Amino acid sequence: MTREPVLTTSTLDAELAAAASRRWWNRWTIVLAVALVLVGGFVAGIEVQKAWGETPATATGPGGGLRGQGGFTPPTAYPGGGRNGTQGGTGPQGDTQAPTTGTVKLVDGTTVYVETASGELVTVRTNGDTDVRVPGALEDLKAGDKVSVESGAADAEGTVTASTVTRTE
Repeated sequence: MTREPVLTTSTLDAELAAAASRRWWNRWTIVLAVALVLVGGFVAGIEVQKAWGETPATATGPGGGLRGQGGFTPPTAYPGGGRNGTQGGTGPQGDTQAPTTGTVKLVDGTTVYVETASGELVTVRTNGDTDVRVPGALEDLKAGDKVSVESGAADAEGTVTASTVTRTE
């Protein structure tokens, strides 16, 4: 017959002390935890970039297509299909394009240089038919002002002739 070991208080204390002194972690536990945090941060960064990253250069309109800043309003929201109740149509150089928004870099007579959110510098020409919606006159625009420019198609050099120039701030 086998005898079961009898646990005495001193034996039990010794076994508990041996079990308690063992660490539940080792070097590999720390390495795995750090790797998990790095991978989690990388995946979270990808998701944040998808949701809040830069908008493509083609997303233009009031607010430049940025979330929470106005965004683009489709032309069908206007009576008659165009802006301000007008029929969609053509500007001085053919088909109109989406408004260009950005910051004024320089006003040189009747030419305004606008930097878009993507960093592109757009040369905007104005003429007697251009509707300028700025307190004062076109000359009152200064570097740093935010503007929205509605225009016809750009010419071969990338210069546009504005039908409307509006200060947005």
